[in-house]
Amino acid sequence: MEEDETINELTFYLSGNNFNEVEKKNIIVLTRSSWDDMFSFSTLYSVIYYNSDGERTRLGAVKIGQVNMKSDQRSPNLPSSFTSLDDNFFSLGQDVSYYEELNEISDAFRENFLNSLNDLAYNNEMYKKAYNERVTRISLMRDISHVSVIGQFRRLAQGTSVLTTYDFDFILPNGTKLQNSESSLHFSVVPKSNPPTNIHVVIGRNGVGKTFLFNNMIMSLLYPNSSKYGYFKTSSRIKSDFFANLISVSFSAFEEATPIDEMNKGNISQVSYSYIGLKTEREGKVIIKSPTILKNEFARSSYKCLITGKKQRWLRAVKVLETDPIFKDSEISEIANFKGGFEDFRKYAANIFVNLSSGHKIILLTITRLVETIEEKSLVIIDEPETYLHPPLLSAFIRSLSDLLIQRNGVAIIGTHSPVVLQEVPKSCVWKLRRIANESIVERLDVESFGENVGVLTQEVFGLEVTDAGFHNILKEIVERADDYNEAITYLNNQLGFEGKAILRNLLFEYNEEN
Repeated sequence: MEEDETINELTFYLSGNNFNEVEKKNIIVLTRSSWDDMFSFSTLYSVIYYNSDGERTRLGAVKIGQVNMKSDQRSPNLPSSFTSLDDNFFSLGQDVSYYEELNEISDAFRENFLNSLNDLAYNNEMYKKAYNERVTRISLMRDISHVSVIGQFRRLAQGTSVLTTYDFDFILPNGTKLQNSESSLHFSVVPKSNPPTNIHVVIGRNGVGKTFLFNNMIMSLLYPNSSKYGYFKTSSRIKSDFFANLISVSFSAFEEATPIDEMNKGNISQVSYSYIGLKTEREGKVIIKSPTILKNEFARSSYKCLITGKKQRWLRAVKVLETDPIFKDSEISEIANFKGGFEDFRKYAANIFVNLSSGHKIILLTITRLVETIEEKSLVIIDEPETYLHPPLLSAFIRSLSDLLIQRNGVAIIGTHSPVVLQEVPKSCVWKLRRIANESIVERLDVESFGENVGVLTQEVFGLEVTDAGFHNILKEIVERADDYNEAITYLNNQLGFEGKAILRNLLFEYNEEN
């Protein structure tokens, strides 16, 4: 688990000599093994960590090398104690579990530890420097390939989870009326795919049942013994430990559903649950959070991110958001440099937060809470994030979310009616939800969505609803009165965009064909 304290400077000790006189708190102990490689080098050490309470954690095995080791030098000439090795030394963990153990403690601890040992997976420049050393090839990388070092090991060393394929379905509840469509929704996340597949989208107009679907997804995980909400499955119905945790995000003030209080949900299920949104429950009544509650929520969450080793992850997420000029001008990332206790920090962070627009506040709070809560195999369900956002900010949010999910190996399902969201994901990650009378239709898109024109996506998703509304109606009325294209343009005082002119020509052609 990640420690809730700032990591102090670590001291490394070689076991033996006067080590028994050392107080075993906040230290690392390296014990050299008698194992050697090719009868040439003996570089293997077991690593034990004693935290500030004296609790002992075995981190695993590491090999430590030295630049220009002499032919008769079997082991590196390590000092008996040190806080960090100089550039003549370098190290490499001997299994993924080594880096996983470091990640379990905290990001700050991992970074401090790996920097101190000049870890080759963590430090690419050091890797380049040490790669051709004889001790590296014969000993440190004897059982480890180059691909592993720059791939799986490096991701873990830099705090990114090992990417695991997600492949699951949501089975719709009994009684759901479907018309010639799927009875389940399939979701698949493919590691290293481009475009990324860790964000999935359910799109449809207002009122087709997106929120109802999402509530069923949430309730099916929180009440796993009931089938009335539907259920998630792989080859069989998933167990409670399939998802590490469940995070629900909704900032609509008008939805009737009552959010489940994440602190008082009781023993509903074993899955950890977090709610990020505008509503809260007080004395049995659902209320909308006040601006004071929201700013304090942001301050608490951001402070927790900074002191529990998630600082760099939070900064990375905010940097993506800072492609938006308002975020950039607000210097949100400067919060990470604040020195002082929580009360002073709360005032400082809240003062920055209150000066943002409603949309920017919601996105900053959401991303901060997600950095705080997302773990490996988190399921994030987000209902209509576009409610308060203009398109460029919405795109920045989706990209920041995707980057965070890739780092932590999580997956998100977003409900939306915005084609802008579709532009950010491939069609294999999109479900279109529509309704005819009392029956729902769930289907895939016919066109590729990633990077597609918003107009094309709008037509694909909403079809006749688009052509029967807005400026389309005005053009249809003009076509019935005008004799030709030039006369139709005159009716509009030549005030018609390029796409509108193309639509007008097509409408005139169809009208003349029919008449």
